[in-house]
Amino acid sequence: MRWLLVFVSLALSACSESTGGSKKCKGSYANPVVNLCSEHWPDAKSTRVWMVVFYTSWCGHCRALEPKYKELGKLLKNDKSIGIGAVDCDIDRATCSKYGVSGFPALKAIVSGKGKSYNGARETEPMKAWIEGIAKNRGTKGGSAKCAVGLFKSRVKDAVVPLCEEHFPDDKAKNDWLVLFYNSKSSASTDLKEVLHRLAVDLGNDPPDMSKSLKKPKKKRERLESLAEKYDFAVDLPKKGPFGMDALAKVGGVCCDCNEDAVAFCASSLRIGEEDVQAPQVFWVSKGHRELLKDADMSAPSLNKLAVTKLGFVSGGARASQGGEL
Repeated sequence: MRWLLVFVSLALSACSESTGGSKKCKGSYANPVVNLCSEHWPDAKSTRVWMVVFYTSWCGHCRALEPKYKELGKLLKNDKSIGIGAVDCDIDRATCSKYGVSGFPALKAIVSGKGKSYNGARETEPMKAWIEGIAKNRGTKGGSAKCAVGLFKSRVKDAVVPLCEEHFPDDKAKNDWLVLFYNSKSSASTDLKEVLHRLAVDLGNDPPDMSKSLKKPKKKRERLESLAEKYDFAVDLPKKGPFGMDALAKVGGVCCDCNEDAVAFCASSLRIGEEDVQAPQVFWVSKGHRELLKDADMSAPSLNKLAVTKLGFVSGGARASQGGEL
């Protein structure tokens, strides 16, 4: 009986992999496009590369894409290396948030559970060629998994972490992050680099290869009090704590004009609803949830206060889990 149960379990697993989803996931699409949701999602163990559209019922561009996307599903329904799926973001907001989707429609390849944004024409043939190329090149060597460094080239001097779609803080990240999406060729790039580095150091971050003798560790509570005095704002601290000497928050930068993948990632990330916003823009990222702080003041005093507010140590901010006692 035990062997029978194992066999049935494996058979069901294989069936799920071949179809890629479940009838339990609700959505407006039908076979051969699979309605996906958090309960039935192509994770790191999936043998297929998936093309997934993230959409809403109210989005006009989504409705315009639908017949072309259905045609894509028909053309690739017999390709065992590719799955074509769709997520209704009105229903499954958690999955859409996890993949940083706030504008619609958003098209991504899902490879081993990780997203890769599509920024080409919303036509059947270009989409087909793109996802076939990703499936063909899956697992090949020769590329680098590292993010484009953009403005932050020195591991000895730069405390800002270069980020990209393949390496972006997710729901397993220990720290909260303040992330700047920027254009390295912008006339304001030099000033942005200086401001973001200053912010990173203020919040307690050091360049990864900085000499230990140059590092100046400080307790979190002392750092918060110092920032309040330095930038002239009031902090609301618990009676004890917050404890620890690690950074209050990490600081990252996404170069939006460094390569094609970066352009696609930024185009997807900087689309809010059906509106495209322009870099530079700042996101607050906590437990994988991305919040666009649209048109934030790009100065060190303002960004420091903004970060401390998001951490919950300025009146009106949402108290974060910093280990303090109220």
